[in-house]
Amino acid sequence: MKKFIISILTGILAFTLSSFALTREEIEKNPILKGKMLAKRCSWCHDIKKTIVAPPFKVILERYRDVPEETLKKQFFEAIKNGSKGKWHNWLKNHVQTKLGRGDVMYMPPQKPYYTDEEIKLIINWLLTLKK
Repeated sequence: MKKFIISILTGILAFTLSSFALTREEIEKNPILKGKMLAKRCSWCHDIKKTIVAPPFKVILERYRDVPEETLKKQFFEAIKNGSKGKWHNWLKNHVQTKLGRGDVMYMPPQKPYYTDEEIKLIINWLLTLKK
C-alpha cells in the first residue's frame, strides 16, 4: 500500500512539474523568455540578486537607474558584445574575494563569439524587465 501511495504521489508531482515546463516553441514566440534563456551563460558570473563573481543584475540596474532606457540599452549592448573593464573596480574590490586573489582585477570578457547582435538585444530586454 505504501509503495502504491508513493507511486501515485510521484505521478502527480511529475504531471504537475511537466505542466509548468515551457516548450521550445513557447520560448521562441516570447522575446522576453528567449532573452532569459539566452542569459543562462551570463549566470556563470551574474545572478539576479546575489554576488557570484560579478555584480548581480539588480546591483547593475540600480547603479544605472537614472540613465534613460535607450542610452542604457546602448551601453549594455556595448558592454556585453565587446566586454568591459574597470567600471566595477571599487565594487569588486569590496564585494568579491577569489581564491586566485583580488576580485577587483576581473573584467567582463566580450560575448560576441557567443551571441549575435539580435540575441544580445533579447538579453538586454529581459534584463530590463528586472527593474520592475
